[in-house]
Amino acid sequence: MKTVYHPLFLCIFFIYLIYYTLKMLQVQMPELVTSYLADLLSLFIVNTVVLRLIRLVQSNNSLEIKPGMVIISIVLFSGFFEFYLPAVNDYYHRDYLDIACYSISGFGFIMWRGNQVYLK
Repeated sequence: MKTVYHPLFLCIFFIYLIYYTLKMLQVQMPELVTSYLADLLSLFIVNTVVLRLIRLVQSNNSLEIKPGMVIISIVLFSGFFEFYLPAVNDYYHRDYLDIACYSISGFGFIMWRGNQVYLK
């Protein structure tokens, strides 16, 4: 199955690009969008790009990321962005809904890739 050229990934990435462009242009957006959209899309995008890189390095387009590795990415993102950064920098704040967004994004990736053969 395609990764970065798959229509679902392209749609999600395009939504993120629009959001990021509007944010950089300082366009006023609803608080729910500014607080959670990037978190909802982040792990889906990151895990897809990582999968593509693994396939390029290994020269094997049938490789997939195991669900356990995606769960580890959820834990790492949550730990870094919601626990470590708020502890060392006042700019960041802990928001447990962000962890829920990372989880939704990660499990969305697992469901999307779900019927594939996984990395050993």
